[in-house]
This record gives sequence, structure tokens and C-alpha cells, in this order.
Amino acid sequence: MALDRTSAARAGLALVSDVGLDSLTVRRLAGELGVRAPALYWHFTDKRALLDEMTQLLLAPVVAGLQPTPGPADQVWEWLEHALVAVHEALGAQRDGARIAISAGIMSTPALGTLLERVVGALHVAGFGLADATRLAGLALQLVVGRTAEEQTRPEPDAELAIVNSDEFPYPLLAAGLRERHTAGASVADDFRYGVRVLIAGIRATAPTLNCAAATTPPPATPPPR
Repeated sequence: MALDRTSAARAGLALVSDVGLDSLTVRRLAGELGVRAPALYWHFTDKRALLDEMTQLLLAPVVAGLQPTPGPADQVWEWLEHALVAVHEALGAQRDGARIAISAGIMSTPALGTLLERVVGALHVAGFGLADATRLAGLALQLVVGRTAEEQTRPEPDAELAIVNSDEFPYPLLAAGLRERHTAGASVADDFRYGVRVLIAGIRATAPTLNCAAATTPPPATPPPR
């Protein structure tokens, strides 16, 4: 079968799943595919170009699965939460997924550009000018990618609790708070959704055309499962 960008990027994702992003190189991927490195450099000028195509594969299903940007303003916030959670799940399902996507460009990664375009459209429906909508869309995606990257380097719950409970852990307030979260059984998904709801509450509070007083109420510490 002829080598193309999509099949090479798919093989790159599989290789990262096996060995991690730090061990991925264009030459190593070429070896896995049984071709010489110049065959891949024909498609990808450098590793970043390869990562952009890998990001495209991760995000394209998210974009395809999203409903069109909502029309009524009161539907924006549910749509936005759903979109951000979907990106989080897609990146989190791939080893080092957030690090793969963290520097992707919208011109080289159409799914990322389309996603941002839809978020900007949703925020514009909510009353924001386009300049502010682009700022907020970037902020929202940065939260998702940054939070997912942190999660993917975070110890497993039992290991984290052991660290927090050790005599060497020097931050008592952090320790107490993390123990409370462990005791409550909060999952990674719960923690992420809490952060997203705080972000959306802040955005709603500054929306020009909406009365968002209720949005200032903090979300529950452990959101109910959906």
C-alpha cells in the first residue's frame, strides 16, 4: 500500500502509544514503516509537521461529532461544555495526546481551525464581539490542552495519595485538599468538568448581552455523572 500522510500519521500515533512522544522521530517512524527517512520527509518537512497531522487525526472525529454552532444564545453554554469535554476525551485517550497537540497550528491542522471557528461562532452568538470571542476561544482550548497535559503526567491516584501523605510533602494545604478529593472519589473527568464549568461561569459573567448573575454561583465540587 502506498505511503500517504494519513497512514504515516496513524502509524505515528501507534508508535507514541508504544514508546512515548519523546522517543518518536521521523527516522524511527520510517523504520517502523519499512521505508527510508526521505520517503517521510517528502510528506513532512519536520517532526512538527508530523505532529500536526497526528493532531488532525485526533481532533477530526471531535469536529465531526459536534452539533453545528448553536443558534439560540441560551444553548451556547451547554454546547461549549460538550465541545471542550469532547476535546479533552480525545486527547486524553491517546498517550501524550495533549503534548502532540500543544503547538499545532490552525493552518496546518484544519480540524483545530474548524473547532476554534465554531467556538468563536458560539461565543459570538452569546453576544461577544469577534475580537473577544477569538481571545476566549483560545483561552478555552489552552485550558483543555494544558489540563490534559498535566493529567497525563500525573501519578495514579494511589501513588499520588502516597506522595501527599509522606513526611517529605511540604505543602499542608495542598495535601489536605488533595486528600479531600481522594476521599470524595473525584475522578479525572470530574476534576476537568469542574474546571470547565468554572471557566464557562466566568465567561458567562462577562457576556455582553446576557443576564448571567446565576453563572457566578460556583459549580458543585463533584459534578454529577452524565
